[in-house]
Amino acid sequence: MWGLGVAAVQAPTQAMRASALLGFRTAARCRSPHRRAMAFAALGAGELLLDRPDELSARELLPEAVAAIAGGDANQDWPWPEPRLSYANGSIVEALLVAGAALPDAAAHSRGLRLLKFLLDTETRDEHLSLTAVTGRGRGESAPCFDQQPIEAAALADACARAYDLTGDPQWLRGLRMAWAWFIGDNDNGTVMYDPATGGGFDGLQRQGCNMNQGAESTLALLSTAQQAIRLGVLR
Repeated sequence: MWGLGVAAVQAPTQAMRASALLGFRTAARCRSPHRRAMAFAALGAGELLLDRPDELSARELLPEAVAAIAGGDANQDWPWPEPRLSYANGSIVEALLVAGAALPDAAAHSRGLRLLKFLLDTETRDEHLSLTAVTGRGRGESAPCFDQQPIEAAALADACARAYDLTGDPQWLRGLRMAWAWFIGDNDNGTVMYDPATGGGFDGLQRQGCNMNQGAESTLALLSTAQQAIRLGVLR
């Protein structure tokens, strides 16, 4: 859904855009019970709606996605809509931000910014990112946890870049800068998280060193974070 929505707007040929739009419209008839699946769908729907404000499939899906994403037992001490942070948390934030812009929905926009600040505060330790690991992170868990996944840095980078694009507030560039810095060794054990010889991203930051496998998800996370950092002048 995410890929189809973006391709429907940005694919290089009209035929590809038309094919992606047809795929999105077909898929948009479905709903998922899973929060992250709905967040990824919202990212595609939001991109499509920003370009085509009258696209009914995206306009119908996006408010339902916001309700699915934002609902939960949030409170002042733990505003996150789940009892634990887990996987690609920044995508939930970015989905709220893009929905806020595309619908528009001021409440979703404000909630997204509040959650982004919470996420950055929770995942920052000694001025560097200490990302939520595969085991998750709950209230009061502040010590470094492992294995940390590159997708968490990339999703956070995307959320910070989106927040900056929408608000112009330079505080979000700091989050993007820390996300890129995580890949080049400013992390919990000082390990560079990519192989300069291959351009591949390593699969996880471990307590000592890293998982040396260079999977597609990790490499794409590295590249997308670099692209955001270059686009916004954080990396030259």
